[in-house]
Amino acid sequence: MSTNEITDDELEYFEFESEFQDVLEMFTIPYDGEGDGIRAIFSFNPPVEDSEHIIEKEGIGKVVNTDGGVLLGKMSFQMTADVFDVGWFSLEESDDSSPLTGIKINIDGTQYYEEQSTFRFTDKTASKDSSLSNLVLSSGVVDEDDPDKSTYKEYGLTPTFDKDTLNYELELLEYIDKMNITATTTDSKSTMKIKVPKRNDDNELVYDSDGSTIIYEEKDIESGVPLEITLNKLGEPDTKITIIVTAEDGKTVSNYEVVIKRPYGTIKGKSILADFDDPDVVENFLDIYGINLSNKTTINVYESDLVEWESIPDIYGMVYDDPFTYEKLESIENETSEKSDDDGTFEIYVIPGKYDIQVTRLAYLDYIYSDVEVNAGDIIDMGEFRMAAGDANRDGVISQEDINQVKKSIDMDGSDPNFSVAYNPSQVGTVIQEDLGYTKLNQDEELKIVYFTK
Repeated sequence: MSTNEITDDELEYFEFESEFQDVLEMFTIPYDGEGDGIRAIFSFNPPVEDSEHIIEKEGIGKVVNTDGGVLLGKMSFQMTADVFDVGWFSLEESDDSSPLTGIKINIDGTQYYEEQSTFRFTDKTASKDSSLSNLVLSSGVVDEDDPDKSTYKEYGLTPTFDKDTLNYELELLEYIDKMNITATTTDSKSTMKIKVPKRNDDNELVYDSDGSTIIYEEKDIESGVPLEITLNKLGEPDTKITIIVTAEDGKTVSNYEVVIKRPYGTIKGKSILADFDDPDVVENFLDIYGINLSNKTTINVYESDLVEWESIPDIYGMVYDDPFTYEKLESIENETSEKSDDDGTFEIYVIPGKYDIQVTRLAYLDYIYSDVEVNAGDIIDMGEFRMAAGDANRDGVISQEDINQVKKSIDMDGSDPNFSVAYNPSQVGTVIQEDLGYTKLNQDEELKIVYFTK
């Protein structure tokens, strides 16, 4: 045993039994034997009166009567070694007047005895193990009733997890917002906290006053229990997670850090509602109807070649066995979707891959960029594109059917169950003559498909 590292006051680790509190005292002196150790000296603290275990011995004076065994006190030690060896403990007699002594040591309910029990020592060694035995990042859920419906997936860390390795990375090439992290401690008596980026009530990252430094917060995490974390969005800084493991001793700490990287490219452009691009028209609608015409559109990103764009019916009467419809497109899950600003500008982040980009708005012909290949770090500017009003039946072609539909819907508004925004490209909330006029003007226009090249 080496000298306690926390305190030099041995009385914090020794307590006399009540019978001896006022008559005995203890102090330690350097150990002059082999190896490290502590030498404790017990002596009387006068005045001392005779009692059950304190007697006057001829030629010696006051002694502790140990006949039958007597407990003087209890002493505990904080060990600096990870392994407890009972053989480290021994008691010495300084001269013939020393009483017969012994040690009783209790470790996890197992008792070891050496001679007669006078002193009782208890192993107070706290574990210094602050390691993890496993660290798993996953998403999805397990469907125990129907395994085929399970979406659970685990992600490989770089490097492969090892309890002695503290820093890891994960390159995530998926459009997911949340992930589960499961950390398992090696020692059940250690504790954990996790440090993650702080978010506000709108689930947005919280930054320091400089506007660029992310603020982090600590949360409790249980060993072996998955904890859901929110990932930083594409285009935001890497998601950094720190798992803080504190050993039982309260001093030994290990910080396991995981950095989740999300490579991405940028696609940007601007959609213009062609029939409302004239400033005079915009001002006229504001004066008459009290609205500001908006160029807001939705940008949907699909995995390339999921849709056979060539099979769209056209004005020349070409018929396909399996023609494209918007109903079919809406049944396909897109990779990601964003809204443009009111002026039609958009900037969307995508993971590296090959995509079909759909710019869409009810009552207008869509604009499609097909086979857009995006690499990490790319910034692809698609420029401006003009969308024609009048596709009331959403088939990709402005035809006589669309004109007929808008015509019979004149004066219809949202209170009518048959009303649809698709009949109202002017956005005023009521189908007006201008809607019909623009539909007639754009008759024979088709969905625009552009096969993109850099």
